Order: sequence, then structure tokens, then C-alpha cells
Amino acid sequence: GCEERITATQVKAAVKSAVKDDDRRRAVMVFGLEESAGEVLQEKVKDVLRVSCSTARLLVKDCHRIGAVRTGYVRPVKATFHSNETAALALKCGKNLRGTPFSGVYISPDRTREEREERKGLVSQLREKIRNDPGQYHYISNGTVCSR
Repeated sequence: GCEERITATQVKAAVKSAVKDDDRRRAVMVFGLEESAGEVLQEKVKDVLRVSCSTARLLVKDCHRIGAVRTGYVRPVKATFHSNETAALALKCGKNLRGTPFSGVYISPDRTREEREERKGLVSQLREKIRNDPGQYHYISNGTVCSR
């Protein structure tokens, strides 16, 4: 029969890709968290999570700001957790920030560049649908814009 050989390079690439995906699933991005000189970022992120997920104690493994410092621009924070379940819970609780002192803070998944581009296109389609048909409820689910 036909034999297909898998090279060591292909195995390494597959493992590296799987590890990167797992790392992304254990991380979230926090947007709109005010930046200050000498900030203790871990404590700021803990405060946001305490307000959003008041019942659960979410342990942050690591967090840091992404990007270069620019005037008038608040850099997003990448927060990494010990497990992807904890990150999923942080995402789920993110909606609880509305009407709190952190109402301008948003928690979203850590996405790759390709995923961000795809999401950007979906959001513009969603805005177009909302503009054209304001009477219906429109949302994004599994990579498509849906209405009901």
C-alpha cells in the first residue's frame, strides 16, 4: 500500500501548534483597564475578576500589558490562568462588569491574528445587519452572524 512518512519536523510543528493553542485557551485579554505608573497589574486584574466573578476565586498565573506605551492609548492586558476552565469562567463572568466601576473593561479570548481578522469581519457584518434590520436580535455564533 501507500505509505506516508511523517518527518520529525512535521511532528515538532504539530506539537508546537497544539501547545500554542493550549496556551491561548488558558489566557484572556482584558481591554480598557486603566494604566498607571508603578501599577501592580496582577492586583488590578484580580480586582476586575473579583467584581465580575464574585462567587469564584480565579487565580491568575501571569499577566502583562501588550504593545508599546503610547500617549492616549490604554494597552490591553494578557492574563494567563493555570487551566483553560478558569479562563472560560473568566470569559463567562465578563458580562457581569456592566454597571460596576469596571464597566469600561472588557474580557475577551486570546485570539490569533487570523482569528482577530475573521472576528473583525463578522463584527462589521453584524453592525450592517443591525443597521438594516433593527427590529430583530442579531448575534455572532460559531463564526456566523445569526438573527432571531
